[in-house]
Amino acid sequence: MLLAFSGGADSVCLLHHSRQLLHDRGLQAIHVDHGLDHGSAKRARRALELAAGLGVDCQVDRVQVRRSGSIEANARDARYAALADRLAPDGVLMTAHQADDVAETMILRLVRGAGPAGLAGIPRLRRFAGGWLLRPLLDWTRRRILDYLAEHQLDWIRDPANELMAMDRNFVRHEIMPLLHSRFPGAVHGLVRSARLNQGAQESLSALANADVQSLGLPGKRLDLSRLAQLHAYRRSEAIRHWILALGHSPPPGIRLDEFLRQIERAGSDRQPELRWEDAIVRRYNNRLWLADIGETADLPWQIAWDGARPLDLPGPGGRLELTGRGPGLRLLARSGQTGEKLRLAGHGGRRRVKELMSERGIPPWQRPMWPRIHYQDRLVAVGNRWMDAEFARLLDRLGRRLVWESDLFGC
Repeated sequence: MLLAFSGGADSVCLLHHSRQLLHDRGLQAIHVDHGLDHGSAKRARRALELAAGLGVDCQVDRVQVRRSGSIEANARDARYAALADRLAPDGVLMTAHQADDVAETMILRLVRGAGPAGLAGIPRLRRFAGGWLLRPLLDWTRRRILDYLAEHQLDWIRDPANELMAMDRNFVRHEIMPLLHSRFPGAVHGLVRSARLNQGAQESLSALANADVQSLGLPGKRLDLSRLAQLHAYRRSEAIRHWILALGHSPPPGIRLDEFLRQIERAGSDRQPELRWEDAIVRRYNNRLWLADIGETADLPWQIAWDGARPLDLPGPGGRLELTGRGPGLRLLARSGQTGEKLRLAGHGGRRRVKELMSERGIPPWQRPMWPRIHYQDRLVAVGNRWMDAEFARLLDRLGRRLVWESDLFGC
């Protein structure tokens, strides 16, 4: 069992208390040195001494923290990445978050406009890096922790970063919380209770949102906007968030999602509003919402010579082409889409524009260039395996071969 050990008051309390309960049953402390100031290495050495004094082995991990953006958030990300590397499969990592941390988190999220999910506070137990993240001290206030340290005559590290008022959490801790305590002595317990109630409300909302997604979802990472519009505005946003979560992405910031939904309401039917965040993008097209990875595109243009003897893996999400059956090699060229393409279809007279064919099929514009175009004898003979040149289709029939295309692109 791992314990994140800063050496501060909370983590010393947790280490001592855990040592009393677990005795020698595999407890190990991990101190993360962020290297953000000249005293960090000295604090790391002191953390080793404190852990050793409690009879617990402690390891120090030194991390690099990005200096652009929020240093506070970057340090947290680097810290959890280092702890994740240390955690064994199905192992348990303990952190020393306590009740005052929950109260401070509630205030920070409240002023940023969080909903029930954000106001559910800090979970006691959750999955983390293939294991579990446990916070045993969430019922302990800071006052109780300091009393515990005094009772057991325990020392701890005073981190000067905890006094920097430029950090939002420190401002709440040193300016807002004392005012609340002076007027409302039970403020921490009240905020913790609100977090617990919000957690219960969020669980009910999640169940409702999952049911909405089941009724609204379509194959191929799509949501039906007509049916989505029938929901109350809040349920609409929750359904979209859960849809995105179910497809393996973190949801977008709530304010940006609200603005995106307003754009959808205002934009004409020929417009394609989109919302980008982190590694995902949601677009409106053909009265649907479409979700894709930001990296779910091929580097365009591309072309690959292919003789059909072996399956051909295409760039990006283009999938895989195959000519089934055995026969002589064909000098083919697979390439990405180009403007002005036309194709003579089997069973139809005349030539059709590929753009029109795709539009009739409902292929979203951003996916159209990714559909593989097959060229034979310097002419376009197939688009995926959906549309095929009449002469080329007869050639494959004579050879006893069949063109197969597998992809996650819509319409494949």
